[in-house]
Amino acid sequence: MVSLNWVTTSGFAILAILCVCVFLGMRRMPSLAWLVATAVIATIETVFLANAQFETVSSNAVAVLTPLAYICFGEAIRAALGQRSRNWWLYGAVAVFTLAAVSLKLADVPFSYRTPVFQIACALALWDGIYRLAKLPTRSFIDHGLIGVVGGLFAIFIFRAVTYPFIYGPDVAYAVIRAGDIERATLMLSALLSAVAILLTLARIINGVIVAYRRRSELDSLTGLLNHQAFHQLASVAGKTGGSVIFCDIDHFKSINDRFGHSAGDKALCAFAELLRLSGYQTGRLGGEEFAVLVPGGSIAVAMIEADRLRKKFSDLRHANMPGDLRITASFGIAEYEAGAEPRQAFSKADAALYAAKSSGRNRVSVHQAESVKSAAA
Repeated sequence: MVSLNWVTTSGFAILAILCVCVFLGMRRMPSLAWLVATAVIATIETVFLANAQFETVSSNAVAVLTPLAYICFGEAIRAALGQRSRNWWLYGAVAVFTLAAVSLKLADVPFSYRTPVFQIACALALWDGIYRLAKLPTRSFIDHGLIGVVGGLFAIFIFRAVTYPFIYGPDVAYAVIRAGDIERATLMLSALLSAVAILLTLARIINGVIVAYRRRSELDSLTGLLNHQAFHQLASVAGKTGGSVIFCDIDHFKSINDRFGHSAGDKALCAFAELLRLSGYQTGRLGGEEFAVLVPGGSIAVAMIEADRLRKKFSDLRHANMPGDLRITASFGIAEYEAGAEPRQAFSKADAALYAAKSSGRNRVSVHQAESVKSAAA
């Protein structure tokens, strides 16, 4: 009959191979490297658990490897969340408790008295990942699952640390404790939860990569706003309350590039894009120096106020590598769409209003109303 410990070892070995394959296939991300280390250390640890022939060596190896595996797991969480700071004080505390657990074993202290030190080392190692996940402002389904699973592991180690000195006396050998139902159940449950935690972390890393690529495909590489395709897709969803569309264009942009270079032109584009982003509305770069803003639920009057505010702010900006008295301006065209209509149905009207604003002198806001276009000069 195959030992449960060897089944656990095989399971972690498969997880380690899976993590290595994903690591090699996904640009060798640091989060995956830490997860590989977690799975490999867990595999080695279970080998020592399965081979109890050399009890002292196995016990000390497990006392060192288990907290180390959870430290690596916490590092995988940190890297997956894109956080740089490390809790060195926590790692130091884990090292102190781990060294104490090994020392107590070498001093032949009974298992029920020395195990709380080891359990606390493991719980502290897990705390870093739990804390980082709990502090996230928004959490996905996977994040909630990770908190639950890692929290369950944390609870197991705290349970063992608190109860074992009372359940087992100093005269009970570990071989007897290990054969008991409590130890077998907690070992099996902790192994299962550890494996699930690795799988969930792997899923979170992969999902994060997919989301990042999707966002990158939807954003303009220069300004960070929605690109042409993504903005059109957004504007293809019918609005329940109607609203307005603002088209805007930097005036005489070609002359900026010709006089001051494309780098200066790019900075002007980014400055304008940042103003649009700070408006709080969905904004996209349609191409070149042309941008668009959706004002859902807003009337023409609201859109006019917002467009004129943006016009004045951009006109007041001073730009690097350009003369201090140079004023770069922008023109705006506004059109309204009705409730139940797609915002993109107003695009041609907003474009016509923008053309009217540029034709009538630039640096102004024009509004498309019925069959006419009305302009508000600067």
